[in-house]
Amino acid sequence: MYTKRVQIVNYGPIEKLDIKFPFDDGAPKPIVLVGENGSGKSILLSLVVNGLISAKDAIYPDSPEVDSGKVYKLRSGSYIRAGTGFYFGRVDFEQEFYVAEMRSERLRREYDDFPAGPRDPDILDAWNKMAPERVDYYDSNFSERIKLEGIFGNKCVLYFPPNRFEDPAWLNEGNLRSRAEFLDSRNIQGETNRRLIAYSPLLENQNWLFGVIFDQAAFEMQTRSVSIPIEGVPQAIPFPIFQGYSGDATGTYEVALRIVQNVTNVDDARFGIGKRLNRVISIESNDGQIVPNIFQLSSGETSLLNLFLSILRDFNLSGTNFTSAEEVQGVVVVDEIDLHLHAVQQYEVLPRLIRMFPKVQFIVTTHSPLFVLGMNKVYGENGFALYRLPEGGQISPEEFSEFGDAYFAFAETRTFSDDMRKLIEEAQKPIVFVEGKTDLKYIERAAELLGKEALLEDLELRDGGGKGKLIKIWKDSVLPLTELLPQQVLLLFDCDEERPPEKKGKLIQRTIPLQSQNPVGKGIENLFRKPTLEAALQNGKFFLTEEQHGATDEDGQPVTVPEKWTVIDSAKSSLCDWLCENGTHKDFKPFQVVFDLIEEALESSFSGECATIQ
Repeated sequence: MYTKRVQIVNYGPIEKLDIKFPFDDGAPKPIVLVGENGSGKSILLSLVVNGLISAKDAIYPDSPEVDSGKVYKLRSGSYIRAGTGFYFGRVDFEQEFYVAEMRSERLRREYDDFPAGPRDPDILDAWNKMAPERVDYYDSNFSERIKLEGIFGNKCVLYFPPNRFEDPAWLNEGNLRSRAEFLDSRNIQGETNRRLIAYSPLLENQNWLFGVIFDQAAFEMQTRSVSIPIEGVPQAIPFPIFQGYSGDATGTYEVALRIVQNVTNVDDARFGIGKRLNRVISIESNDGQIVPNIFQLSSGETSLLNLFLSILRDFNLSGTNFTSAEEVQGVVVVDEIDLHLHAVQQYEVLPRLIRMFPKVQFIVTTHSPLFVLGMNKVYGENGFALYRLPEGGQISPEEFSEFGDAYFAFAETRTFSDDMRKLIEEAQKPIVFVEGKTDLKYIERAAELLGKEALLEDLELRDGGGKGKLIKIWKDSVLPLTELLPQQVLLLFDCDEERPPEKKGKLIQRTIPLQSQNPVGKGIENLFRKPTLEAALQNGKFFLTEEQHGATDEDGQPVTVPEKWTVIDSAKSSLCDWLCENGTHKDFKPFQVVFDLIEEALESSFSGECATIQ
């Protein structure tokens, strides 16, 4: 039962909001709602969930989601936006089903005219329908039960509230002894054992999964009979040969396997069933047991497993036959979807699992920039819809204001030096860190001589404080947190480090190519040709010259070994000063490779041409 549109006026922090949820060739795009605490995200979800509960109650009046005479969502005057006099909310579902509600500060008859505010047709319609002696109005058109059941009853419909949880195994020993039981399914008109609100469904998921595995083993085993002649027996004996499994339960189980393999990040993970006297469900692989009981999973793994097994279970209980996750349809509402999940689960696992169910409409809230980045990575910017509350406007992932806050919190926990962290945080341009001060001076002088000043104006060229510090930055930085860097950061190593071209989010490392024909084998001075260095040598004692004589090849024949020059550490600065003052365009022409490298590296962080470390 897809949600098509949500309208909210004067409701809590929301002044006016009108969101039409997008679809792509009939398939719903995931909806991600962001905003600060108190921005109205849960209010929007409450309207959607209240509509879904009302629809369910219309189809299954004998299996109410809340007690008779009670409501799940309160309509209270305390939610009316200050100075407005009323609030209004409406949710439109597919096939023109809707729910609408309104609340006024005073009795309807006490108003001479409609309170100040938007006069949209749906708002005026609700106002005119409100009884004179009432302060609230609620309406839906869920009376068309047969039509409604066709778009609701055979789809998964779930809501995961923010107070959902499973007791950890160490807190509740009974969970470790929780044994799988057969599912008792109701097939009575007007009743259902499906629950829309999911608080802690792991036990229900375990019992349902046990039933799926039993059905597969008992009814869907495929065999082929092979007749084998036996000496002394007049007629060949038929023997059954196992051919695997095939059927509805097998298709469901295969989807469940894909879920647990994503959750555990183990490609061959599978479920195991305990023996009769200890009927627990474990998770195993070819390398051995991962967990002896699914109740011993981490809170993040449990949260993910619960969410997606519940989708599978609810769709299965609807009675709809399916063989793949791509066939599952429905709507899943999740408040604080990143709850209990660590960084990698938010960034990689959760978006990947959502992607498994392209016909399920996910409507979720989050505070996690990592989750938003992960959705952008999996779907692309146009593959999902990101709305910021309370305005309700659609934004791009880069406009999510919590990116910066999350990065600064990350930086505080890492081992960046204070100076370097401050540079990165305050940078308005991409940053290029080089190994030392002489590298900095050489590159700046080369830019002047080679006409590359414009390139350097577009970035921040900084002294990284030595090779060791650059290596430490690289080693201490991890995906997905490096996606939160406010700007691209390039670590540029001299030729002797030979680090491979790689990137982690917006952090990139490159090595200046070795010029083997040149005399100096280490440092940025490797870029200077022999005539340039000889001219410098005539003007000062800048080098130790290491002449190599008497070298032979494997056959003992004399070989010519080029002489290698080493720059004395104490002379690096004076050599740099002399070359920057006296060097010509020809002397610095080999530095073109540095500028080409910088341009390529910063461009490739968008195109993905360099290897990415996961």
